[in-house]
Amino acid sequence: METADHHPRVSERRLNMRLMAYWQDLRGTGPHAPIERFDSEAVVDLWPHCFTIVPAPDPDKATFVHVGDMIAADSGLTTVGLVVSDIPADTLLAKALHLVAEVLKVKYPIVDSGEFTDHLGRPSLYRSILLPLTDGRGSVGLLVGGARCKVLRAEGQPSA
Repeated sequence: METADHHPRVSERRLNMRLMAYWQDLRGTGPHAPIERFDSEAVVDLWPHCFTIVPAPDPDKATFVHVGDMIAADSGLTTVGLVVSDIPADTLLAKALHLVAEVLKVKYPIVDSGEFTDHLGRPSLYRSILLPLTDGRGSVGLLVGGARCKVLRAEGQPSA
């Protein structure tokens, strides 16, 4: 959706594949990827399309540590002080979050994709990934997510 020089276009598949490969590198030969090994600089070109949340006993109260500029813009949101319950259902970020409970349960990344109508009423396709990072006790202490969307061309309109 954007092609600003400082945020090169990142395809949906490439985003998911690169984040998954990074998670697998962090995990090494163990069952989980530890939080302490995570470094956003390792995926700096993807970071505008990513978010991180700290899980909470009430999933709606999980807090965002980071919401990238591009995913916030694609969701029509500002990023100050967000909790999961603040996210409108018709946004890319909401689509990327809907499998949080499952990722927390299985402690393994989940890739998702589908179609939705965005906050501006446009039909869109999305792809997302949620990556669990564990603390020293094996509990998920941070979720890293990435998502991209593509607005579908309306019938009768020329492609750009």
